[in-house]
Amino acid sequence: MKTLGIWRTILIFLLLLSITATAAAQDRPTIALVLGGGSARGFSHIGLIRVLEEHGIPIDMVVGTSMGSIIAGLYAAGYSADNLTYIVTALDTASLLDIPVPFRGGVVDTTGLLHFLNILLEGKEYSQLPIPFYSVIVELSTGEELALHEGKVSTGILASMSIPGMFPPVEIDGKYYVDGGLKNKVPANVAADLNADVIIAVSITQEEEDPNYASIMDNLRLSLSALLEGYSAMNAAAADIMIEPDVKLDSSYDYLRADYFIAQGYKAGLAYIDEIKAFILEKDPDFEFIPYQQPGLDTAELNQIVREAEKSAANLPGRFRLLPEAQFDNDYSFPKIGFKLTNGFLGWAGAGYRYGYNNDEGGHEIFVDWGKPTIGELEVYVRKSPNRDKPTFGVNVAGPKTKKLELSATYVSQGPKAWQFSASRSSLVNLPRTVGSLAVRLTGLRSNGEEVPAVEKLLLAFAPQIQIFPWGEQYFPIGMVMTRPYLVTGLTLESPLSELSIKPTLRLGFGGEVRLFGLYPSDISLGVEITGADEAKWRFGLKSIKF
Repeated sequence: MKTLGIWRTILIFLLLLSITATAAAQDRPTIALVLGGGSARGFSHIGLIRVLEEHGIPIDMVVGTSMGSIIAGLYAAGYSADNLTYIVTALDTASLLDIPVPFRGGVVDTTGLLHFLNILLEGKEYSQLPIPFYSVIVELSTGEELALHEGKVSTGILASMSIPGMFPPVEIDGKYYVDGGLKNKVPANVAADLNADVIIAVSITQEEEDPNYASIMDNLRLSLSALLEGYSAMNAAAADIMIEPDVKLDSSYDYLRADYFIAQGYKAGLAYIDEIKAFILEKDPDFEFIPYQQPGLDTAELNQIVREAEKSAANLPGRFRLLPEAQFDNDYSFPKIGFKLTNGFLGWAGAGYRYGYNNDEGGHEIFVDWGKPTIGELEVYVRKSPNRDKPTFGVNVAGPKTKKLELSATYVSQGPKAWQFSASRSSLVNLPRTVGSLAVRLTGLRSNGEEVPAVEKLLLAFAPQIQIFPWGEQYFPIGMVMTRPYLVTGLTLESPLSELSIKPTLRLGFGGEVRLFGLYPSDISLGVEITGADEAKWRFGLKSIKF
């Protein structure tokens, strides 16, 4: 009995201690973190969150708009700063954002991204989040602003980032909503309306050093920005501390520089941390700054969730699409343009039309293809060339895309080259400013009815190439495109297998890796090929953009 009484006393003491600690925590100031928009530059929010945790600044609620809504929502769901860093640096965002043609509601279809977010958030609703979260959205028809705090979190995040024209509006309860940044880029007023005692806000604006006032599009964009700035200044005025990471002249499409933006957010957080602490101490002189870290998930578990979510989103039935086709025939050096129908009932298959600008090996072409980069691709086509009486049939096969080795094979029923097998390594040498690649090709020639030993119809070619990137890994914005310029030099050494008779071809030129919206990769180059002393021709290179 005496032992039981001792344990009862201990339990009562612990209960009182817990109640006292809870009361003390409730008495301290409520701290809100408000994260503004900024597209890729919004990755800097992650660095700021890391600083707040390291310096013992608790986050009691988060408010976000656009990219700020994505970061805030995932953090409110329990993901750590390390988790968020992994997600934005390892994720292939382009695989979740489809560009269907014709467009419907926006240039980019976000079905895959919504599915991906919903898996990451485990289908949670706002009421189930460990940290209260409010995503700012705007009703498209009325312009009414709303701080959403009910329903599925993934839907609210998607609406908050749906830039009008770029992404389709999101339906919620029969109304259609778009990016909250349309009227409220830094929604500090929302936190004030929720009676937060300390409001830490982040503003990510983009400035231009020399705007082109002769450009109609630039003038319209600057006018819209000036119109919205009035709303932004009024709403942001409610912030107690306004943090501005030094990313003003960086492109909002530069998604490949996530690490850089995160570092800039961390740097900005450190610059403001003394001011933040001083303001909190004005509210509560007894406030204790105890460093902490939101646990999140371990790397293995997070990697599994992200990959499963990516795979699940990729397997969603796609909307029927009409896509533009732009390719370059490397064997005979001519461009091809056309269109392709895909998705819908076609699934992984596609069918389309192209025209090749070469009278012998080009012309009108109808094709059917099947597959995707992760498993390989097969294409069958029939072509009617202006200088050929009969149609030409052909088959192209490509192995799975890997970083180490790419294999492909072709067969064509007419022309000097009957078939070709190639193996290439695109990053044999991979340095910040220099990339070396090597391709090996075995080509089977037609004998045109003559009896020629098989070995005399075979050509073997080695084609090393070096690309020099003067600005390293940096991409430059040109409108909605990010480009990484390079100089290129290559040497193709081709010889019959029957005898050593090398025919060298030197290639010199320049070009650039390009990314539409910073996401969809392609490559454009222009150069000259020199074969022997007298033969030289211009060469235009294009890798088609895959949507």
